[in-house]
Amino acid sequence: MNRICRASLSIGLLLALLVQGCASLPPPSQDRRVDVAVPASTGTALGRIAAQALGAGGPSAFRPLPLSAYSMDARLALARRAQSSIDLQYYLLQNDVTGHALLRAVKDAALRGVRVRVLVDDMYTADSSGMLQALAAYPHVQVRLFNPFPAGRAFAATRWAFSLLDFARVNHRMHNKMFIADGAFAVAGGRNIANEYFFHDEKGNFLDFDLLLAGAAIPQMQAVFDTYWNSPHSYPLEEIEATRKPPQVLREDFETLVADADGAYPALPPGAADLLGYAPLSSDLADRTPLKMLHGQVDVMADSPEKVGGRAQQGDDPSTVTAHVIDAMRAARSDITMCTPYFIPGERGLTLMSELRRTGRRMSLLTNSLSSNDEPLASAAYARSRVPMLKMGIEIDEVDEGRLKGLAMRTTGIDGDGSEQSSEGPDLPLKDAVGRSHAKLLVIDHRWSFVGSMNMDLRSSRLNTELGLIIDSPALAKDISGLIDGARAMGAYHLRLAQPGDRLQWVRVEGGAETVYDDEPEVGIATRLQLLLLSPFVSDSLL
Repeated sequence: MNRICRASLSIGLLLALLVQGCASLPPPSQDRRVDVAVPASTGTALGRIAAQALGAGGPSAFRPLPLSAYSMDARLALARRAQSSIDLQYYLLQNDVTGHALLRAVKDAALRGVRVRVLVDDMYTADSSGMLQALAAYPHVQVRLFNPFPAGRAFAATRWAFSLLDFARVNHRMHNKMFIADGAFAVAGGRNIANEYFFHDEKGNFLDFDLLLAGAAIPQMQAVFDTYWNSPHSYPLEEIEATRKPPQVLREDFETLVADADGAYPALPPGAADLLGYAPLSSDLADRTPLKMLHGQVDVMADSPEKVGGRAQQGDDPSTVTAHVIDAMRAARSDITMCTPYFIPGERGLTLMSELRRTGRRMSLLTNSLSSNDEPLASAAYARSRVPMLKMGIEIDEVDEGRLKGLAMRTTGIDGDGSEQSSEGPDLPLKDAVGRSHAKLLVIDHRWSFVGSMNMDLRSSRLNTELGLIIDSPALAKDISGLIDGARAMGAYHLRLAQPGDRLQWVRVEGGAETVYDDEPEVGIATRLQLLLLSPFVSDSLL
């Protein structure tokens, strides 16, 4: 997903210049409800299972969800078993079959009496506001929008047009992503709720990473959710999107809308296991045996909702997730492995990496190549850092979209009829879909791991709000390192400098044969033209 919807922004700004439109948000309602999270209880099934999963292993329990099919299975299983509360916080909750599947399970929970709170950033709700209105018509469901656009809400372009005079505010977005059920379990990481994050999109799909969590981390995450939910920047949907439809009609609309979710996410087969040997959570919960989990310390960190007011604009706010990650990197003793879809370090980032390298830390980066990046302008900004980083001795690998797609396709499971299918989900049109990385991961000293929503770019550090987890677990660090190494070995170009001069080369090794490219591989003329025309006019701080 384009992070600031650049095409719409350009059109919107043009329209605004023509009509000089401006609008403002209504003042916060004085009788707006203030809610707090429901704590975990062994009086719920999920609460009992979470308590059993902890045992004496450590303050928090967690397990990786590297495959999208297992990650969605976890969310659906938790929604279907929830008895007290479900809290969802997402940058993107799309009006597509993936959004329909999850929200239908959430609606069913609400009909059982489960309290549901849905908090969505307003960036992409032009296409989903009707879905959210219909969901909010059910009992026990509340929906709020973070940092909403005040007018022109039917189209992205008109939203930007009528916010021209308020650009500094609406350019800040809530990028957090988490799902919490019964105060007992949570899923957090890099995935938004949309087809392309769960291998249901025909044009392009993301490989990503989430964690399933239980234990001491959950109250910390609930506190983050409450801070955002009760923030003056979060508006009840009905204050922004009025509707004249009666609740019963809206509920009928919702049932019609989500009917396409039938069969979209079938149960994973008995005995299935992901890349790391974990069974689907739905199967594990049904078995009623202690869950297979890793244990350790989890530190939950989140940007303040007040970041939308520009408090981190200069990059010197020590409370941000980015600042905490930088502190963790500075504390590294031996090595740092970075995996991020968008990498724009800026001058401060380059200085940090230079300091780390001078003191002997080994550093490596896996990021998207230009051909696999859904944000070509971000890729162009990153490109300016490659030669300096290579001269520092930092290892750089870039995702080869063709081979990464093939890697996903070769990771297979067994469908119900016995046919071989992709473990990213059965019956998906992967043969024509681009493979991209969207995972935001760090591993430090083979012990500490970072998982979250934060990209390593200026937008995440200064403009968007983010959620992050730093986990002390050598076992998790080993699992994540293995996944990154596998993607690097089977689906990436290795970068190097060739002499004379500082010429970049991309090296692809396949079947023992080495292929060397002296120019960005697999990049079409349209992308090159776009970069030529637009990149001089887009500041790195917007990317």
